[in-house]
Amino acid sequence: MAKLIISRRKEWQNKSRKFKLFIDGEQIDVINHGEIKEVNLNQGKHKIVFKVDWCSSPEMEFDFSDNKTQALEVSGYKLMRWIYPIFLSVFGIFLIAKWIFDIYIDELMYVSIPVILILFYYLTLGRKKYLAVKEL
Repeated sequence: MAKLIISRRKEWQNKSRKFKLFIDGEQIDVINHGEIKEVNLNQGKHKIVFKVDWCSSPEMEFDFSDNKTQALEVSGYKLMRWIYPIFLSVFGIFLIAKWIFDIYIDELMYVSIPVILILFYYLTLGRKKYLAVKEL
């Protein structure tokens, strides 16, 4: 039998969410935060996709022949580790300035517009690219 080794990167944005592993359209397993799992597969071509809520990874096809082992790493989209901290920082500064110092920095909210658009893209049109899968 062929072997698929899946590792999930540790990320604070998706820490409490479970990624579902689908092989050939059937849910095989669930991968938790920072977990590594092994899945035995029959030889041949298999379509692999990971899902979380309504978002997923792009569908990938692998040919498992000659009992080969394939290693994959799954994580959130590439910009995720920068987008959320930037958005939360800008929004936090805006709220602190407004509530504590009674200063209105409306221009600061304009900085967050590109960040909000990126988040909106990955949650709507780019929902099939929300999870990134990398071959190891």
